Amino acid sequence: MEALVRKVQQRVRKAREEMDQWDDLNTRLLSQFSNAAAVISRLQALGEDKNYGPLHGVPNIREDLIGNQMEVLEFIFVKIRDTLEKFNGVVKALNKALRDTKQMVRGGSALTAKQMQLQVGILPSIADCLDGFQTLCEMHHAEFTLKSSVFSLLTWKSSSSDIAVLRQLLLDQPNIPRDEVQSIFDIIFADEIC
Repeated sequence: MEALVRKVQQRVRKAREEMDQWDDLNTRLLSQFSNAAAVISRLQALGEDKNYGPLHGVPNIREDLIGNQMEVLEFIFVKIRDTLEKFNGVVKALNKALRDTKQMVRGGSALTAKQMQLQVGILPSIADCLDGFQTLCEMHHAEFTLKSSVFSLLTWKSSSSDIAVLRQLLLDQPNIPRDEVQSIFDIIFADEIC
């Protein structure tokens, strides 16, 4: 039983490395979002004739500037989609690790429900490890879904108030509370904390 718990812990530890990418990706995504928001704000300003002053007489200035900013915005959106795909890659890797871990536990021996709940010394039970791992996977999946939804709502026509709300959603990461993640790791790796 102890060996099986150690194997589960090892797989969770490896999955934790995947989770460590999340903060870096989130920082990148927030930067890309800020860049997109700045371009969207410029597009709104470029759409108003009063903002051209003496440049108003330059042929095609408005169309050229708006066209240029639309190209920049599309480039940023491509980068955002790439970052979202990397988030999705983390989610897929976590889900695969969970599936493989569950399969390892099932395939290793025919454990009863009581054995799954059995705690040996300070080691967590196999059920505690799997439940915690499942919760972490669900948190990351829910947060990825939120991030994808936020960016599906961001367009060149988004208002500044909409952008502020979307940005706050990204900053909060409401589906991955750090203290809850830490408490899950504390349970899974209880024997290492002592």
